[in-house]
Amino acid sequence: MADTPNTHEARASATGYLFQCRCALLAGLQAILDAPQLAISIEKFDDIGFEIDGEPTELIQTKHHVAKKGNLSDASVDLWKTLLIWTELVAGDADAPSRLKFTLLTTGIAPAGSAASFLRLRDRDEKKADDLLLTAAIDSKSKENADAYAAYKALSTDLRLVLLRTVLVLDGSPNIIDVRDDIVHAVYHAASRDQLDHFVERLEGWWFGVVIKALASGGRAIPVLDIDQRVDELREEFKRNALPVDFKTKSPSQAVVAELDKRPFVRQLRKVEIGSARIEYAIRDYYRASEQRSRWAREDLLLDGEIQNYEQQLVEAWEPRHAAMVDQLAPSCSPEDKIAGGQTLFKWAEQDADFPLRSVRERFLTHGSYHILSNRYAVGWHPDYAADAPDPADEGDPK
Repeated sequence: MADTPNTHEARASATGYLFQCRCALLAGLQAILDAPQLAISIEKFDDIGFEIDGEPTELIQTKHHVAKKGNLSDASVDLWKTLLIWTELVAGDADAPSRLKFTLLTTGIAPAGSAASFLRLRDRDEKKADDLLLTAAIDSKSKENADAYAAYKALSTDLRLVLLRTVLVLDGSPNIIDVRDDIVHAVYHAASRDQLDHFVERLEGWWFGVVIKALASGGRAIPVLDIDQRVDELREEFKRNALPVDFKTKSPSQAVVAELDKRPFVRQLRKVEIGSARIEYAIRDYYRASEQRSRWAREDLLLDGEIQNYEQQLVEAWEPRHAAMVDQLAPSCSPEDKIAGGQTLFKWAEQDADFPLRSVRERFLTHGSYHILSNRYAVGWHPDYAADAPDPADEGDPK
């Protein structure tokens, strides 16, 4: 089915927002070295803003085009929408240009000899730009730009030139895909070459979450040093002897909980009458450990045989404890005695077992991995747990 105009509009809007967020992250990374005192705001003073102590120092407008190249001609809608925002700001605060820089970052191209072309970093000529903009404002019949034309003409000549001296046009900027490549380049030394994409994936995931929280709180600014701190944290996680931890605080959805509740590891817990709350914790740890181990495997972060060796360590720690439990039970013991023995064994795995995988010493990993083993009947809690195991040919969970 063909896309409707609304679909195209929604896609362009979403792409533009993601472009804006990526540009903000890149700008933050680039500011770490020279201006760590800055904070970044999004949709507060402008699309993107840098500020100190709540006062803006630079306002950045971002314009992204996918289906066609934007054209920054003298009557460009992109150009005049941006100028309207900045013109109204200057009209209400004539000193704003002395405190602020105004930047238009766009994937569009400023034609040679256009007003925007004279506001680039090189070969600038604010007087020529003003003449061309004023001519467009007088001669153009664009209804869409009418308010911007009126606002610009209302400024005095001196104030227009003061404004334009602080305007920087960065046309032909990288698109949403290329911006990501620039982010990769900015953190190039933070991880090994083969892990850079995974590093940036985690950095962007954190950044988008931070931006959403900032927007939900009314536009709270994000310190540039927060980005620096997150890069440092990820750098430590991506050291060659380390593994990044992604699921430490993740929880499964109710649908996933309902599905996992049917698994053998849960039946094993119920066989020794573990309470419902502890079963919920077990399901959560199983989910976190399974997802984390799967992600490490997908991203080739694990050494050959590393998980197998880790599981062998867990099994060998469990084996003598299970054997001791069995030895302590009389042949004629009651079902209640077996359940009590199983509860004691599980309490050790639940509360005391602590086995790191390489540099990762996380509770969910040890305990979740025990449930993964229990799901395969490689370990169990009840003295007779193995009696419930299916034939190997029928096992369906490889984890």
